[in-house]
Amino acid sequence: MQNSINQRVIDFTSTYCGASPAAIDDSTTLQSLGINSEQDTITYIMELEDSFDLEYQQGDETGIVTVGDAVNLIMSKS
Repeated sequence: MQNSINQRVIDFTSTYCGASPAAIDDSTTLQSLGINSEQDTITYIMELEDSFDLEYQQGDETGIVTVGDAVNLIMSKS
């Protein structure tokens, strides 16, 4: 299941940021993908969670620095 969630997060992030999926892995920082501000991160997390039919909770973006952090967030809420 982790591989499936990981790949879905990478695919979502690729589409969201306009980056090649091959250029994204767990250690890729959101900042390197152009998600530079707290508001950018909140919007990214809200849309990511929505793609998994999960509900955003205030603070979900806290500590999300890398794509791997986003994967862990989705896994913890699934």
